[in-house]
Amino acid sequence: MTVIGIISAKGGVGKTTISANLGIALVKALGKRVLVIDGNITTPTLGLQLGMLSQEKTLDDVLEDRDTLQDSTYIHPSGLHIVPASLSLRQPYPDPEKLKDKLVEVRDKYDFIIIDGAAGIGREVISVIEASDSVLVVSNPELSSVVAAIKAIKVSKSLNVPVIGLAINRVENKKYEMKAEDIKNLTESDIVSIIPFDKNIPAGVKQMEPAFLSKNSRSRRAFIELAEYVSGEEIPKQGFMQKLKSVFRH
Repeated sequence: MTVIGIISAKGGVGKTTISANLGIALVKALGKRVLVIDGNITTPTLGLQLGMLSQEKTLDDVLEDRDTLQDSTYIHPSGLHIVPASLSLRQPYPDPEKLKDKLVEVRDKYDFIIIDGAAGIGREVISVIEASDSVLVVSNPELSSVVAAIKAIKVSKSLNVPVIGLAINRVENKKYEMKAEDIKNLTESDIVSIIPFDKNIPAGVKQMEPAFLSKNSRSRRAFIELAEYVSGEEIPKQGFMQKLKSVFRH
């Protein structure tokens, strides 16, 4: 079982979108058992993107020792398992440093656990990094976002947590965007995924259905390739007879 933290030192780059869609890609395309946890306790949005608006049990209850991680897990129609964070402001504030120990309970139940981190490099994010076996750093192809990614990479390395690489999100190939090679050189990290701008992503957020589940999504292939990369597996290519059989099955 592998725990992957999805982080960035800058907000609004698409960490939650990537957490949700990567999780579903691992489930639907590669048949993996996947749990996604909303590690953004202060401003959680994972549940909102997946149509979970008011769950009775959340990560907050787990961190406050009121419930177990297993009892706070919900199953999305895609087959993805999710632990949302509470949309209510809790007092006292839940202790995010308990997260790593809480994962022990479910480590044998999943192939992958993905933790959607908060923005910045505060206590919540540090706890996500420390709970992870490795981290995926998300950036947009703009300088300010890339500089924030460098900070996230340095913090992860200082905590001795390996960096899988960079996922560059919302790429439109505009003139003002940084080139992939320049981003790689500046961050001294591999770019493991380039996710194109996809109008299905904001539309999916509004409808609370991840873009990966839309056959018209421009980003779908990128999420499949990212799932293949983090899993180290490739989706078997179908031969002509297999494709023909699948047509008649439907």
